[in-house]
Amino acid sequence: MKLIRGRHAGAGLAVVAGAMAFVALAASPAAASPVFCGAGRGLTAENAIWGAMDDAANSAQSMGFYGQCTLTEPAQIFEVFDDPRFGHLFRAQVLVTCLP
Repeated sequence: MKLIRGRHAGAGLAVVAGAMAFVALAASPAAASPVFCGAGRGLTAENAIWGAMDDAANSAQSMGFYGQCTLTEPAQIFEVFDDPRFGHLFRAQVLVTCLP
């Protein structure tokens, strides 16, 4: 069997590749917004989490994502008993995605 390659074969492949890329981007909403990390500290776990959320939202806003931010996984909370400045406090880390 002899394969014939013409001008139209390259154009057809380009159209198919473009359509596949469009479907891949449209199908995955996570590709629309990167994940932002935030960290915070506070005298209570709740204050540490709110500080971490504010930090992550500020990072998202610097990249042009001004919409609502949602957690991608539960917040990580660390309790510290021997902080040299405050003694007992909480540290928190969050991962969020934000709407544009």
